[in-house]
Amino acid sequence: MNFESLKQQIKTATKNAFLENLNKYGKEICGFALVSDDGAMTVVPYTNTSTHLQKMQKEDPLYKEVYEFEPAEWYTSDGANDEVNAICKTLNKEVLRENVNFEAFKKQLFETCVEVLEELQHDNFFKDNLQKAILVLFSISDTDEPEENLIKWSKRTNTMTYGEAYQAYQNKVWE
Repeated sequence: MNFESLKQQIKTATKNAFLENLNKYGKEICGFALVSDDGAMTVVPYTNTSTHLQKMQKEDPLYKEVYEFEPAEWYTSDGANDEVNAICKTLNKEVLRENVNFEAFKKQLFETCVEVLEELQHDNFFKDNLQKAILVLFSISDTDEPEENLIKWSKRTNTMTYGEAYQAYQNKVWE
């Protein structure tokens, strides 16, 4: 698979998804993520809004960090639907190909997603469009990925404050 081409497709879809959601929710956006799965067949954008986050945290304060740091609990997984679907079809086809080194493919896909978000943060894409910093994550649904990787990725895609807050969340001992 040509990961450089895939990276450009993911970057374009990420920008378009974010801009579509910015058009819908404006300054309410407080988080943006790319989420894949352990089968490496999807890359889906997620967006959180301040109103949704505050509502969920008020309803269930014991798990307030979950609503902040877990994209599955966020407001929407929408944006750039045609581009996202095309990427997912490409991934699906590649994963099901004979002779694919699945672990190497998955590792490279995850790294590619992190690089896209890292580059967009470095270019101030999110901050310039929102006029504020937001939480930006790469996440994996239903995963046994080591927490160290999730923390490392969050530190690459965020300000130090958000990276440290995510690390504290991952290291939290739940009662």
